[in-house]
Amino acid sequence: MMRTLFALVLPVMLLAIAGCGPATTTVAGKVTYQGKTVVWGSVTLIASDGTVHQVGIGTDGTYTLPKVPLGSAKVGVESSAPPTGRTGERGDARGSVAPPPPPPGAWFAIPVTLSDPMKSGVVLDIRSGLPADIELK
Repeated sequence: MMRTLFALVLPVMLLAIAGCGPATTTVAGKVTYQGKTVVWGSVTLIASDGTVHQVGIGTDGTYTLPKVPLGSAKVGVESSAPPTGRTGERGDARGSVAPPPPPPGAWFAIPVTLSDPMKSGVVLDIRSGLPADIELK
């Protein structure tokens, strides 16, 4: 009888433990520097659990990162000069296509020091359902 009980309880316990990972959320927002929309580059987050999450910034200044752990995250924003000429035609080995460059005159440089999440001084409080706008100064 004890073996039967153990055989029934063990799978339930294992499923419960497997579901107890850190809570995550989709982080989305808009990136600005001194009130101006950042139209090119990437956002890097070092989440509360130490994982690194990175995504490109859209030409409207928005970004979206899925499955980021809740809590405090260090932020880096990189925005080097966009490529000139034709883009979006060649893909990499996985078939992904380069993002379109921002409209002429929309891109501007931001300090390189903001690109390193460990040194930028920018921190986001990641909470479920809340926008995570990044306002750089």
